[in-house]
Amino acid sequence: LPTGKGEEQALAGTVLTLLCLQMGSGPEGEEVFCSLKPLLVSILTDSTASPSARQSCATALGMCCYIAAADLE
Repeated sequence: LPTGKGEEQALAGTVLTLLCLQMGSGPEGEEVFCSLKPLLVSILTDSTASPSARQSCATALGMCCYIAAADLE
């Protein structure tokens, strides 16, 4: 995610959301979520990233957290 620009980052966020949906709430989904969470947060908090990339990463983070995060908090 961090190496791409604007549109690529936005598309990657969408793909990650779909991947998380596909993996589900089991250990595989949690592993994917845990490995991608730092990247999503990095883009989301990067003020130089495009608004569409930040929005896509926010959506991906929220969906993946809802689906695959083991820690309910």
